[in-house]
Amino acid sequence: MIAYNHEQDFNKSFSYYSLLEAAATDDDTRFEAQIGAMRSAYRTNNSSEVFSMAEKVSKNPRATDDQKASAYFFLGKIYSDQKDYDKALTALNEVTRLSDNEQTAEARYLIAYIYYVQRDLDVAQQLCLNANKESAGHNYWIAKSVILLADILAEKGDLFNAQAALEGLIENYDEDQELVTIAKAKLQQLKIRSQANNRLIDESGDDSSFEMEEDEQK
Repeated sequence: MIAYNHEQDFNKSFSYYSLLEAAATDDDTRFEAQIGAMRSAYRTNNSSEVFSMAEKVSKNPRATDDQKASAYFFLGKIYSDQKDYDKALTALNEVTRLSDNEQTAEARYLIAYIYYVQRDLDVAQQLCLNANKESAGHNYWIAKSVILLADILAEKGDLFNAQAALEGLIENYDEDQELVTIAKAKLQQLKIRSQANNRLIDESGDDSSFEMEEDEQK
């Protein structure tokens, strides 16, 4: 449709698709209108209509797995924005079950992020590690997962591996400069934190290494 694909007037395209769904005389046209209305509603942040149309699409017998996944993806994104994380996880897990594309890669990242926000750091860490192989080819979302992984490791006190993750990303990824800039800033913060920790150790007068050497000489 011109309003959606060319004019990018999503309010206009939503109105058109809504009218088309109501006036459609065959099931195929009605279903295509539901998909168009759902996408348009999402682009205009019309949450109530996204919920309505996504439910219709996900339950339509004509829907392919990818189309159902798109419906669940839009639901998951909105629930996540609303911080309704239980419903978001339910929807996003359906995305990963039904599809394997760019939306799936984003859904994997969002699931990991939700577990991070909910302070389930071990699960979030494993999901980030899984993303490296499960989201192969979707480098942007892999990079986002690496940055999230570094945050998780740093929060768990593993500054060495957090830095290593960011250094590896900076060395091997250059497709999105905003993500590279974020990674560099986080790496600098980690280096400052590591230096501060090292100073605290030095100032504490920790002589455990000396004691160990003495024990070895006995």
